Amino acid sequence: MLPLGHLAFAYLWYTVYAAAGTHRLPARLALVPVAIGSQFPDLIDKPLAYVGVLTSGRSLAHSLFTFAICSLGLWWVATRLRGRWTSESLPERLRIVTPAAFAIGYLSHLGGDTYQSLLAGDFWSVRFLVYPVFPVSRSPASDIAPWTRMFRIYQEMGTHPQLNVIILAIVVFVGLRLYTYWNGRSPTTDDPPDLH
Repeated sequence: MLPLGHLAFAYLWYTVYAAAGTHRLPARLALVPVAIGSQFPDLIDKPLAYVGVLTSGRSLAHSLFTFAICSLGLWWVATRLRGRWTSESLPERLRIVTPAAFAIGYLSHLGGDTYQSLLAGDFWSVRFLVYPVFPVSRSPASDIAPWTRMFRIYQEMGTHPQLNVIILAIVVFVGLRLYTYWNGRSPTTDDPPDLH
């Protein structure tokens, strides 16, 4: 998947999580850690592979081990910060949503990169999920600067391979905002309900 596809895919998964877990619409604050998590593996692996530190743009940060370490570390930090701010403050609301939102964004990235191979039964091509248990070979794409590849890809947005996922995420996002606007206001106030 490409960056916008990863972002859209992560948003859709977080929407399902929010609806199933809290029965509330996803908070706008959660979109920040979802977005960061959805890009995190590529932000680490692609530049490090380009400069030769890693052998592949899908290795260290694309590993389930790194996912577990990062997610548990973020959860631990968020837990340690409990009680530092008032319950309605921006930092506290962000602290509450960040661990799950980041983990869902991160995991959706790994799922987006592997689902086709996993469905086809091609487990060897997704061995980066257990890096460094299985080494990964150098990818020819690692020799091209990541920003150059993105510039080339996004010159023609109409041919984006995940355009359908991006459009679906936009429709869901706009639909949820309209739903909140039309149905979420109480008769006595203009404030929308708290969306965690």
